[in-house]
Amino acid sequence: MSDRPYPDGVDCVWIASDRDCHMGVFVTAGIGPIPVHALNSDCVPVEDLEELVCSMPTVSEARLLVAVKRPDDFIDLAERGFFVYDWTDIHRTTREAIRAYEPVAVPVSPIKADILLGELASVAKAVKFAEVTFANKQLLDVCAHMTCRLK
Repeated sequence: MSDRPYPDGVDCVWIASDRDCHMGVFVTAGIGPIPVHALNSDCVPVEDLEELVCSMPTVSEARLLVAVKRPDDFIDLAERGFFVYDWTDIHRTTREAIRAYEPVAVPVSPIKADILLGELASVAKAVKFAEVTFANKQLLDVCAHMTCRLK
């Protein structure tokens, strides 16, 4: 496993599974924390993960949980069966910052990690939230659950 630096200024995604083996995708906004195991995966660099996820077939309808100007990317990811989280702290002032990923879109029919193939399957095994259920649609302080690299 390599020791990659944070992809500075790159709005990328990383993926993880929850305790129910459902999949989540996390959009960093170029500054959100990234688990060390996701960043150091030798399978696929985080900069390339979004394209790989979006190449999967559409398997679900998606529900948008928040109002955003351009929801297309969030909806596309949720339609692949992933719970979608965004690092929305980039839009908050220091006083109101919550330091957590916010759920922004959910699949009606979520996928489980065991259906992923190839590189995505390997990446999915690297990051697992043992005490989190994505279906609860709660804010997620990733750094409270695992070691992360910060911008």
